[in-house]
Amino acid sequence: MNSITFNDQVLFTIASTTLEIDATPEYELDPGYLTIYAHDIDGVVDILHSNGIFNFKVHRYEQEPFDGFRTDAEADGDALKSAGFGTDEDYGYYGNDE
Repeated sequence: MNSITFNDQVLFTIASTTLEIDATPEYELDPGYLTIYAHDIDGVVDILHSNGIFNFKVHRYEQEPFDGFRTDAEADGDALKSAGFGTDEDYGYYGNDE
Protein backbone atom coordinates (compact mmCIF):
# COMPACT_ATOMS: atom_id res chain seq x y z
CA MET A 1 0.00 0.00 0.00
CA ASN A 2 1.24 3.51 -0.77
CA SER A 3 1.94 5.93 2.04
CA ILE A 4 2.64 9.54 3.01
CA THR A 5 5.01 10.26 5.89
CA PHE A 6 5.32 13.48 7.85
CA ASN A 7 8.28 14.74 9.92
CA ASP A 8 6.11 16.92 12.14
CA GLN A 9 3.34 15.75 14.53
CA VAL A 10 1.37 18.99 14.16
CA LEU A 11 1.34 18.77 10.35
CA PHE A 12 0.33 15.09 10.54
CA THR A 13 -2.59 16.04 12.80
CA ILE A 14 -3.67 18.83 10.44
CA ALA A 15 -3.48 16.46 7.45
CA SER A 16 -5.46 13.78 9.32
CA THR A 17 -8.17 16.28 10.22
CA THR A 18 -8.27 17.58 6.64
CA LEU A 19 -8.81 14.06 5.31
CA GLU A 20 -11.59 13.43 7.86
CA ILE A 21 -13.41 16.61 6.87
CA ASP A 22 -12.93 16.08 3.14
CA ALA A 23 -14.52 12.59 3.06
CA THR A 24 -11.64 11.16 1.05
CA PRO A 25 -11.22 7.65 -0.30
CA GLU A 26 -10.26 4.98 2.21
CA TYR A 27 -7.06 5.55 4.14
CA GLU A 28 -5.41 4.34 7.32
CA LEU A 29 -3.53 6.41 9.89
CA ASP A 30 -0.44 5.32 11.81
CA PRO A 31 0.15 8.07 14.40
CA GLY A 32 3.22 6.31 15.78
CA TYR A 33 5.06 6.71 12.47
CA LEU A 34 3.20 9.90 11.36
CA THR A 35 2.08 8.00 8.27
CA ILE A 36 -1.07 7.87 6.17
CA TYR A 37 -1.64 4.75 4.06
CA ALA A 38 -3.97 4.67 1.03
CA HIS A 39 -4.48 2.77 -2.20
CA ASP A 40 -5.50 6.01 -3.95
CA ILE A 41 -2.45 7.96 -2.82
CA ASP A 42 -2.77 10.48 -5.66
CA GLY A 43 -6.26 11.43 -4.47
CA VAL A 44 -4.97 11.96 -0.94
CA VAL A 45 -2.01 14.03 -2.19
CA ASP A 46 -4.36 16.20 -4.28
CA ILE A 47 -6.56 16.89 -1.26
CA LEU A 48 -3.57 17.77 0.93
CA HIS A 49 -2.10 20.05 -1.74
CA SER A 50 -5.43 21.81 -2.31
CA ASN A 51 -5.49 22.56 1.43
CA GLY A 52 -1.98 24.01 1.49
CA ILE A 53 -0.19 20.97 2.93
CA PHE A 54 3.02 20.24 1.01
CA ASN A 55 5.69 19.18 3.52
CA PHE A 56 5.52 15.38 3.37
CA LYS A 57 7.14 12.46 1.59
CA VAL A 58 5.17 10.10 -0.65
CA HIS A 59 6.20 6.43 -0.83
CA ARG A 60 4.84 4.53 -3.81
CA TYR A 61 5.02 0.77 -3.94
CA GLU A 62 4.53 -0.01 -7.58
CA GLN A 63 3.16 -3.33 -8.61
CA GLU A 64 4.36 -5.22 -11.63
CA PRO A 65 3.36 -3.28 -14.75
CA PHE A 66 0.15 -4.42 -16.42
CA ASP A 67 0.98 -6.45 -19.54
CA GLY A 68 -2.50 -6.42 -21.08
CA PHE A 69 -3.58 -9.76 -19.62
CA ARG A 70 -5.32 -10.43 -16.35
CA THR A 71 -3.55 -13.74 -15.67
CA ASP A 72 -0.89 -16.03 -17.13
CA ALA A 73 -3.64 -18.55 -17.97
CA GLU A 74 -5.44 -15.94 -20.07
CA ALA A 75 -2.20 -15.14 -21.93
CA ASP A 76 -1.61 -18.86 -22.58
CA GLY A 77 -5.19 -19.23 -23.81
CA ASP A 78 -4.78 -16.35 -26.26
CA ALA A 79 -1.48 -17.79 -27.53
CA LEU A 80 -3.04 -21.21 -28.09
CA LYS A 81 -6.09 -19.68 -29.77
CA SER A 82 -3.91 -17.69 -32.18
CA ALA A 83 -1.99 -20.89 -33.02
CA GLY A 84 -5.23 -22.68 -33.98
CA PHE A 85 -5.72 -24.58 -30.72
CA GLY A 86 -8.70 -22.63 -29.38
CA THR A 87 -11.94 -24.08 -28.11
CA ASP A 88 -14.97 -24.55 -30.34
CA GLU A 89 -16.50 -21.42 -28.85
CA ASP A 90 -13.45 -19.40 -29.93
CA TYR A 91 -14.32 -20.29 -33.52
CA GLY A 92 -18.02 -19.60 -33.26
CA TYR A 93 -19.24 -23.19 -32.82
CA TYR A 94 -21.64 -23.66 -29.91
CA GLY A 95 -23.04 -27.11 -30.71
CA ASN A 96 -25.93 -28.41 -32.74
CA ASP A 97 -29.39 -26.92 -32.45
CA GLU A 98 -30.97 -30.35 -32.10
